[in-house]
Amino acid sequence: MSDSNHKSGGPAKGGSSGYKGRSGKPGSGGKSRSDGKGRADGKGRPPGKGRPDGKGRPPSKDGRPDHKGRPPGKGGPRRDSGSSRGGQSRGGQSRGGQSPGGPATGRQSRDGSSGGGEKRAWSRPRREPLTNAQAARKAAAMAVTDVLGRGFRVEGSLARNPVLEGLDARDRAFARAIAAATLRRLGQVNAVIDPLVQRPPPGRVQAYLQTATAQMVFMDVAPHAAVGDTVALVKADGKSEPFTGLVNAVLRKIAESGKADAARIPPIQNIPGWLRSEWTRLYGKAAVRRMALLLATAPPLDLSVKSDPEKWAAHLGGILIGGSTVRLDAIGNIKALDGFDDGAWWAQDVAAALPARLLEQACGGVRGKRVADYCAAPGGKTMQLCAMGAEVTSIDLSEARTERLTQNLARTRMEATVLTADLTEHQPETPYDAILLDAPCSATGTFRRHPDVLYNRKERDITPLTRLQDKLLKQAANGIAPGGVLLYSVCSLQEREGAARVHKLLKARPDFRRIPLSLPEGLDVPDARLEGGMVRILPPDGSDGRGMDGFFIAALERVAKI
Repeated sequence: MSDSNHKSGGPAKGGSSGYKGRSGKPGSGGKSRSDGKGRADGKGRPPGKGRPDGKGRPPSKDGRPDHKGRPPGKGGPRRDSGSSRGGQSRGGQSRGGQSPGGPATGRQSRDGSSGGGEKRAWSRPRREPLTNAQAARKAAAMAVTDVLGRGFRVEGSLARNPVLEGLDARDRAFARAIAAATLRRLGQVNAVIDPLVQRPPPGRVQAYLQTATAQMVFMDVAPHAAVGDTVALVKADGKSEPFTGLVNAVLRKIAESGKADAARIPPIQNIPGWLRSEWTRLYGKAAVRRMALLLATAPPLDLSVKSDPEKWAAHLGGILIGGSTVRLDAIGNIKALDGFDDGAWWAQDVAAALPARLLEQACGGVRGKRVADYCAAPGGKTMQLCAMGAEVTSIDLSEARTERLTQNLARTRMEATVLTADLTEHQPETPYDAILLDAPCSATGTFRRHPDVLYNRKERDITPLTRLQDKLLKQAANGIAPGGVLLYSVCSLQEREGAARVHKLLKARPDFRRIPLSLPEGLDVPDARLEGGMVRILPPDGSDGRGMDGFFIAALERVAKI
């Protein structure tokens, strides 16, 4: 339903269409930065000279317990060899994990559900049921583990989690908020936790620590609630139970000093190192600092409307940005907003709305023209093109995704021809007047709305994506009539997925040329990023300080004669 999810339902294209995503191997936990001072033992007691532990064993030589809350040595429970480790490096970057396709198949649908792989069961050897708050906290910890250790998406993990069954929208929203806050602030969260443990515990225990820390430090949740519920969950989890004392001691210490400790860590540490380095090289340190500030805050809700955006901005209590996008302060339950049931609007980030608007500009209008929307689901751009009066054919690889697109068209009372096809092979019987190719990509530009994309994508994923993008561009170029327009866009901030792909196509196809583009007023994008018919949008762009998704957009015309 939302193109703000950007062809992913979560971090979008980066593992969404079924074209992309190769699963990697889960990594192991990261190293602690601690010097060992002030750590508690497994019973929550501070170490001391000559004090035996709870099992009657003498302390280690330096008086410190190991990460299980007991002195190093024989005995004690064995490590959970089957759990996902999910440790993080100091900068907050997951050291292991897989592409968003999840294990086994390397595929994931754009709505955030994972293709292949089993859902790991978290045992609960207790008679009394979980409270609603405990269920939400457990689901959030499981989602964080899935993202960091298995490369899944938050929404996909929560959607299929039986722990949330029967909970109302408020409790489900609480689970999403905890998981999102943890991932938005992961560098700072880990920096608070690391000095208090000798080395990271297994992934699920680490996730309990991370999510509880995020609640207390960044969500202003009462410490007694965050600590009490988290300790109860760890104690009731068969494989995590040996860490109950450690978790209790660490979280009590964080309740005392966690906010002050986190305040000393710059927000830029919440961006994983490989992305921070590349973005600094491409866009400068000041821009990356502004990106980090946007990452730390929840984004607004952007709506594209069928008509009369000024009226809807006033009616819904929002503002108008970019000339046609209605922006509301908070997302909330969008189905409860006026106009949803009537199909008057759909959720779509202001930057995600630009490719269709710039295609209309490059074509001199699309009314009555045959326009194809490639990689179309969930349908935000299709609905824009329909509202512009084009004769639209929407194509996507996934049947589940095209079904979702069809439902969105029905809600908005619009019509388009919807096809399910492999667009690396698809050739139309009659060439189109225009094609909008919003290609599968790493989706790193969507981190404001989908912070998990920072962790379920790795640097090694970029090369396979660029190969796919080249195939899609080549095939799309073959489907354009002479004089027609091909618009290419990706919601990625990575250089290799943007201009480099366009340059490669133009070198192979001299019958295409770039079309100069101009952006709508009010977006405050520097002219330097609008050169040569290619547009680069950065998340800090915009006039209201709330930012937008990062995008690359280029328009190409197929000339009638060379």
